[in-house]
Amino acid sequence: MKRFSIFLLVVLLVCFTLPALGETVAATQAPTPTPMTSSTSTPEELLQQWYDIGNLLRANGNYPFVELRKGDVGYEVKALQTRLAELGYYNKEVVDNFGKGTFNAMKLFEKSNKLTVDGIASASDQKVLFSSTAVEYAGEKTSSSNTKSSSTTNNTVDTTSSATSNN
Repeated sequence: MKRFSIFLLVVLLVCFTLPALGETVAATQAPTPTPMTSSTSTPEELLQQWYDIGNLLRANGNYPFVELRKGDVGYEVKALQTRLAELGYYNKEVVDNFGKGTFNAMKLFEKSNKLTVDGIASASDQKVLFSSTAVEYAGEKTSSSNTKSSSTTNNTVDTTSSATSNN
């Protein structure tokens, strides 16, 4: 009977002590964030909230950046192009494809910000890109129509100079 009484006493102590310990630990921890959505949110609203959270994380330097390179597609590429456009390095339509325009814009950005110039948006490059210390493009800003005509002119000049040098 004595053993049973001790066992019962230990069980009662454990039953009353554990919930009290749990409340103490919960009181010292950070409050649980409340969800920003309701059960009536549309998929578009949820996606917009996802984008907003990503933008906040980038702005605070807490975003888990992944390396982006030519051929990559997705929202991360759109965010990269958007930021490059804000700083004046990218002047094409923002799409979800890392192509030649994004590659060239990244190279310009890397050069202006004294980073390794390889056209690849590494995690460290993106930390600089999305920071408040990112250097804006200091070169001449041109519209996409001017860029097309100037590239046509450059191709003509290159072809002519190449043909002249072969003679």
